[in-house]
Amino acid sequence: MKQTIDTIEFQELALEIIDMLGVALHFAGVKTENIPQAIDAYLEEIDTIDGEQTYGQKEIIAVIEGLRTKKGFLFS
Repeated sequence: MKQTIDTIEFQELALEIIDMLGVALHFAGVKTENIPQAIDAYLEEIDTIDGEQTYGQKEIIAVIEGLRTKKGFLFS
């Protein structure tokens, strides 16, 4: 039973993080209708990052700024 609760809590936390990413992308200037596509692009971009590197606020900002360059059409 404990494992099921942990799994559910993990899934809920993951959904909250995706929602927060959508909010961050909104404030970064992504058009509302493009937020789902921008989230996908963000997730694809972080898949290319070396897992051994530190990944914090500066790196998140850098990825979003990179999206602005690579996928500028998503932004207002």
